[in-house]
Amino acid sequence: MKQIEWDIIERRLEGGLSPDEEICFQDWYAESEENRNYYHKLETFYKENGFVKEITDQDVNTSWDKFSMQVKNKKDGKKRLISYWSVASVAACLLVGMFILFWFGQERGVVNKEGESIIVAGGNKAVLWLSNGEKIALENHSDEFEEASVKIVNSGSSLSYEEYKDTVLQKRVMNRVVTPRGGEYGITLADGTQVYLGALSEIEYPVVFGKKSREVRVSGEVYFNVARDTNRPFIVKTGHLNVEVLGTSFNVRDYADEDYVETTLVSGKVKVCVGEESCILESNHQAVLDKKNNILEAKEVDVSEYVDWKSGRLNIRNKRLEDILTRLSKWYDVYIFYVNEEAKDIRFYANIDRYSDMNELLDKFEKTGEVEFRVKGNVINVMTK
Repeated sequence: MKQIEWDIIERRLEGGLSPDEEICFQDWYAESEENRNYYHKLETFYKENGFVKEITDQDVNTSWDKFSMQVKNKKDGKKRLISYWSVASVAACLLVGMFILFWFGQERGVVNKEGESIIVAGGNKAVLWLSNGEKIALENHSDEFEEASVKIVNSGSSLSYEEYKDTVLQKRVMNRVVTPRGGEYGITLADGTQVYLGALSEIEYPVVFGKKSREVRVSGEVYFNVARDTNRPFIVKTGHLNVEVLGTSFNVRDYADEDYVETTLVSGKVKVCVGEESCILESNHQAVLDKKNNILEAKEVDVSEYVDWKSGRLNIRNKRLEDILTRLSKWYDVYIFYVNEEAKDIRFYANIDRYSDMNELLDKFEKTGEVEFRVKGNVINVMTK
């Protein structure tokens, strides 16, 4: 399948193609309506924002707001090589622009002695939003503060709420913790429930729970070790389902860019509710919601594959490469481009330290002789051998 280098498209926007490059571009442009539509959208983006190398995160967000009302497309498009068949949306246009920022800007990764880019793992990074709208960066320092007569202690890797005796609140006071790409954080809620947030995740919760129930709202990936309280059920709400428990350990994964919601039960018993449909999970079982078709299914699983992330392990068992890299891209803060679509369906096993350089995992996959990776900063091109 033919491809065109991004440099050619970039220089075409700038008006600096050589005669041979212009021929190459015109061949690509004439190949399909999809290619022509893609280039015109890129051209519009270029005119809206100026020189593409100079766009910032704020510019990207502003442009996305302008375009999102016109076109809806969920597929990522961070690419160095532009395939004829894979570029047809404004979303892709925006994401290519973001990629150019990463490619030409300051690279996050470091380089080892052999000159290979090191794909650094994430770490303790999160932001706490207090009820008054105050924003507090939590990572890398410890402090104490109060919120509605509750003591909050930050260690730099976890947050804990200590309810004073006889604390009575007239209204519910909410806090929110958000992790970025490559971030994670721990929280001990006022009832003693332990929460572990994965990358690109969020939890909203009251600083003190009410007398009838304990409700929190989450997105992304969150592991719970719920303090048992038979008088107050613990309810986890995502954008697609509710999980009701009394005291148990389980993992919830619900990302906006993924097609499935997973609730994985380690111990105890939970009830997973989707509208009027529900299922009861027992230990070592998982409920999977197909968001596109709104189908909920329960199955028995090896839970270690889904919860070992909180213990610092990457436990991968017979998974599609696309599914593996989609998960890891959030933790390692990388962007994936598939040169060959067939690479997405290759299956792998691996069990490594989650805090190690991602190249260790990529090397394991390359040794199978089925796939190859080319890394530049935080962009990974994937191709079959």
